Amino acid sequence: MNKRTLPQGLHDKLFKRAKATYEIERTVSDLLMERGFHRIETPTLEHFEVFSDQVNRDNYHLFDKEGQLLSLRPDITSQIARVIASTRVHTPIKFSYSGKVFQSQELMRGLENERTQAGIEIIGFPAQVAYQYAISSAKEALDKLGLKGYKFEFSHAAILRTIFDHLELTGELANELSLHIRDKNITKLNEFTKRHPSEFDGFIRRLPYLFGESETVLRQAREVVTNSQLLKAFDQLEELITLIEKDLGIVTVDLAQLSTVPYYTGMMFKVFDQQVPDAFLSGGRYDKLFERFGAQKLTAVGWALEIDAVYQAIRKNIDYEGGQ
Repeated sequence: MNKRTLPQGLHDKLFKRAKATYEIERTVSDLLMERGFHRIETPTLEHFEVFSDQVNRDNYHLFDKEGQLLSLRPDITSQIARVIASTRVHTPIKFSYSGKVFQSQELMRGLENERTQAGIEIIGFPAQVAYQYAISSAKEALDKLGLKGYKFEFSHAAILRTIFDHLELTGELANELSLHIRDKNITKLNEFTKRHPSEFDGFIRRLPYLFGESETVLRQAREVVTNSQLLKAFDQLEELITLIEKDLGIVTVDLAQLSTVPYYTGMMFKVFDQQVPDAFLSGGRYDKLFERFGAQKLTAVGWALEIDAVYQAIRKNIDYEGGQ
């Protein structure tokens, strides 16, 4: 055996990076447990159905010796929902976790297929309480790690989901619109509304511009929307931002923000830093996830922190004699 290369998207961590990422994970984990979050550890391998009703080509799959199809976990939130549904854990409860997750990423995005995350899940609390717990704990963790100049960005999963549901978009057509929204492609979005006219045409055409300071963006969005579900989502965003802005300072919204995971149902948030190209923390509300496992609907809000992305943001400030 003389195979010395790693599979695509996987990397060794040496010296400074290995030590620093370990310390980041430990610092966040210790902080969350000190704040009353119950530590939970879930297995790296699960039945593939825990994460998706159908085989997801972006996940890593393998068969066990009985022929059962398993997945390396692409996220930990789904596993915690499975725990809640299959055990006698009483809610409300706050969990914290850290560990490896695995998912094949697009080649040109420069993301790793094996990542370390630390995060929280707040289950069974009133929604506003859960959001406040989530956002305050995220801010405290980022401050503890020494991050400076980061910005929170908010959106709402119901906004685009309402549009997709009303237009009955599935398969390739849904992927096409998602791509145009993600790329903020003005020309393609205009063409899409001509081919699929609806009450959302004005809003879809405005999506590439609907990001930035919250008050301005929400005012502009209301000018082109009459749908009650979208207006309700705008009101919820405004209410939450008013509540937390005094602690976070100026925050932004992006009404074209696509959900990072399929189970988000309510308000979502991401945290950005100029040192890294993608969000290094993302979270949101996912009340309906528990129903996939036969449990009752529960209010739930969580977030996940990308440990390696945090390292990229603070690595210049880390002193280490070993290099790397």
